[in-house]
Amino acid sequence: MSPKRLRALVLVMAVCAACWAAQAAGAAGHARKGAGATGARAAAGAAATSFGVTAWLPYWEFPAALSSTLNNSGQIGTASPYWYDIYGDSHVHEEAGAGSRTVISELLAHHEQVLPMITEASGFRQFSRILADASKRTALVRTLVKLASHPGYAGLDIDFESFAYDPGHNVALENRLSVLYSQLIAQTCTALHAIGRSCQVAVMARTSSAHTYAHGDIPTWLYDYRALAASTDRIQVMAYDYHSPGGPSGPIAPLPWVRQVIAYAAAQGPPSRFELGVPAYGYDWYGRTSAIAVYAGQVATLLNEVHTRPHWSSTDGELTFSYREHHHRHTVWVVDARADRERAAAAAAAGFSGVAVWAAGYEQPQLWGGLR
Repeated sequence: MSPKRLRALVLVMAVCAACWAAQAAGAAGHARKGAGATGARAAAGAAATSFGVTAWLPYWEFPAALSSTLNNSGQIGTASPYWYDIYGDSHVHEEAGAGSRTVISELLAHHEQVLPMITEASGFRQFSRILADASKRTALVRTLVKLASHPGYAGLDIDFESFAYDPGHNVALENRLSVLYSQLIAQTCTALHAIGRSCQVAVMARTSSAHTYAHGDIPTWLYDYRALAASTDRIQVMAYDYHSPGGPSGPIAPLPWVRQVIAYAAAQGPPSRFELGVPAYGYDWYGRTSAIAVYAGQVATLLNEVHTRPHWSSTDGELTFSYREHHHRHTVWVVDARADRERAAAAAAAGFSGVAVWAAGYEQPQLWGGLR
């Protein structure tokens, strides 16, 4: 998933296929082939016996993302290119390069499963109306199944985030939408299993069953882990953007919080059904709430340019440093390869099936081997 994107504002909006604040603001934006439902479930179960690695491939960094994924195919088992956005119940927008036969062939040749990521762009109220209408909900499922039917796809990576943004705090509708979303995913997974495809879903990080709002306007309980675990093959928990642009500087995925996220998920269903989403990026704050994204792979260059040394926060398990430029104080927090290895170890200890990295092309080269 994110929370996710580089190049000033575009960067900030892009660096999270789970950058919730960015998704909430309207940024468009996270399975297995078998013989029917049994085959898909069996494949997912088999994969859960070893610790796997999924790479999300953002279309805006696709050459680098694809190169990284192919060059590390010995460590990466699943590739999820961010290729599709869905509007309403049937209009699918294809991002640059979506469904490329060449790319799919290369990934398959490197023994990687291809589960393209699809996001929704309808928003809270429109999406709730779609889900409340049985015919529209069925049409949406039909659209998703048609997309997954591509002969090179092993399933779908469903990363619906736009609907999870309600600054009005309409609790009654939020509660209803939580139920309806779980029903949509169950209906979709059943249909995907029927054609031998698997069904994975990316979800917002939660630490408890309490009705809490992330970043002040995202009702985290829209994602019912227990209900989703009953129907999906894999749930990818996007445990990042604890601090993000629009708020004060701080760790992106503080380790104590990530451990709470892991513990909560593991209590909601079979731990092997879950995959921990980890970031390979951070943010450079240059004001109280203004920030741009920094890829983990860019940190060494940035440190050299600003002539400073990083500090490892043993409490948060992240790299941080500060510098001054043009009379502005900058504060940087970033999740590097070491930090991701710690989070992967925590996920493995809890029985998670693996990790999903946001995103391929952002990382330090040593990341992939360390995750295994």
